[in-house]
Amino acid sequence: MNLRSMKLVVPMLLLGNQVAFGQLAAKKDVTQEQLYEHLNRLFEKNTAESKVEILKEAKYLENSQKEADQLLAGRLYSNLDMPDKGEAIKAGITKKFPKGLTVRNEAFNSLLDVEVQSAEQKEKLYQELVKKFPETNFDEKNRGIYAYAMGTVALEYAKEKNMEKVSHYLDMLKTRSNYLGNMFPIVRELNKQKQYAFVVTSLEPVYSDLQIMKTGRTKDNDDLRYLGSIGLQYGEALLGNNEEKKALDVLSFVYKNSPSDASSLAYAKALNAIGQDLNAFKLLERQVISNGKSSELMEELKPLYTKLNNNLSDTTSYLKELDLRINEELLTKLKSEMVKNEAPQFSLTDREGKDISLASLKGKVVVLDFWATWCGPCKMSFPGMQAAVNKYADDRDVVFLFIDTWQKEANYKELVNNFIETNQYNFHVLFDEMKATQKSVVSAYGVKGIPAKVVIDKEGFIRFQSSGSGADVEKIVNEISAKIELAKKG
Repeated sequence: MNLRSMKLVVPMLLLGNQVAFGQLAAKKDVTQEQLYEHLNRLFEKNTAESKVEILKEAKYLENSQKEADQLLAGRLYSNLDMPDKGEAIKAGITKKFPKGLTVRNEAFNSLLDVEVQSAEQKEKLYQELVKKFPETNFDEKNRGIYAYAMGTVALEYAKEKNMEKVSHYLDMLKTRSNYLGNMFPIVRELNKQKQYAFVVTSLEPVYSDLQIMKTGRTKDNDDLRYLGSIGLQYGEALLGNNEEKKALDVLSFVYKNSPSDASSLAYAKALNAIGQDLNAFKLLERQVISNGKSSELMEELKPLYTKLNNNLSDTTSYLKELDLRINEELLTKLKSEMVKNEAPQFSLTDREGKDISLASLKGKVVVLDFWATWCGPCKMSFPGMQAAVNKYADDRDVVFLFIDTWQKEANYKELVNNFIETNQYNFHVLFDEMKATQKSVVSAYGVKGIPAKVVIDKEGFIRFQSSGSGADVEKIVNEISAKIELAKKG
């Protein structure tokens, strides 16, 4: 039990403005902030006594006639490693509140996930749900899903190049909170569809407003987190609309403030468009050396190299030299990130029912990959991890362990087996403790998000620990390999 997990599992948006707060209900005018402070203090204590107090709160909330109270009770039970109790409350909520927040959210999630043949069909589903669950029946803070659904419908129309409908929904979204968050996937899709003029017209005032925010002339800076992503789409649309010089200004700014593969690629294309081939080449080369050879960057870099050398130079020798420079840069970076912390011991069961302990692997470099079947980024990285496993298949000094964790499904072992077999991965999978989370390996290693990868040296010390991943197979293999080789040296 801890403060952070409490905040994640029990978001304040689920609570009403003034609800009955368990044992605090005896005190009138208790606010949701006071309830949170009280519960967080109890979770932070993490004692038998604090658990008893939390149970009292949960039991009181469970008997409330308010959906928000019962939702909170269910999440409290889940945090107290009583998932069956939490699931039972959730099942009861759908019956007690057939037009409440829970049922509405599930219905909208079905709309957002459903595969339909046309934007018109998705729009019809949306309109039916709005009629069944009127927006005015819910508090302002619980209406965000309606805007997200509008954006989903607009995105489908963007794919069909129905600009009249896209305009209609963008106009509706303008008055909504997080307009930019809902707008971004739509304009990104429109750029893919080469609707550049429309995107330029739509984003010009938006980008201008964001620039004004950045100069500090307004206190409302909440949308500034979208400056890089919106600027990138605006710049690409300008470039596609043959406004090269304006595009260069925008993309130069975006790259300098939000350097990434995407922004460097777009900026390089703008440089290329105005004849600055050498500058474009140098920019891409720097990005590749510092961040690895993504296929998109290399697709632009190699023709530029050939062009700059008047088609007289073979790229083979250049690419070999580039690989050396990439590896040198990577090793320098990783050496600076190395740690030396004693790895928590564990013993877990694999898919065959065999117990595997970390102690039994002393003398080997061990790579841990924490993942779950529901985790998209985890699965996205698996082709790269499989390539890394293959590379070290004959190295008896290296072991890969894929620790399945944070699974709430009762049949999680079946889900894991089906996933591994369907994708023909030869991973050595271990099952983490799923119910008593305080006893889980993922908790022992302090992992806050998955995918998370840990490299342990032969003496049992953690040398690298990171979260997140990508889909670039070569980049994953190079990074894992470099970490393993550094860990071998101790």
